[in-house]
Amino acid sequence: MTRRFGVLNRAALLVALVLVSNVVFADMSSSLSSLCNTIKGIVPVVALLMFIMAGGIYAIGQVLGAETRARASVWATAMLVGGVIGLVIAASAGFFLQMFAQSLGTGGTTVSLNTGSVAC
Repeated sequence: MTRRFGVLNRAALLVALVLVSNVVFADMSSSLSSLCNTIKGIVPVVALLMFIMAGGIYAIGQVLGAETRARASVWATAMLVGGVIGLVIAASAGFFLQMFAQSLGTGGTTVSLNTGSVAC
């Protein structure tokens, strides 16, 4: 048996939703700043590791048979492309997070994506 929301329940739900959204959007600028710093801190390290592993896989593949050599080349190329894409994401993270903040209306250009020594 389903229960329908009455007018009073709907009003209470709307008030609760507004209160929760105010709390979420009040902390949005610090959350975006934290996300930007995390992206700029972790993604370049992962990209460097992918470059190193791609070189290792390519080198190991060269001393093995023809089929394994071909697969190693494909894997190494995919890892290199993944590393480059990761670096592009890390470089453009601040720009896209700023656009996201503006689209949500959390202050637009007043959202500060500068925390600590890393400027986004």
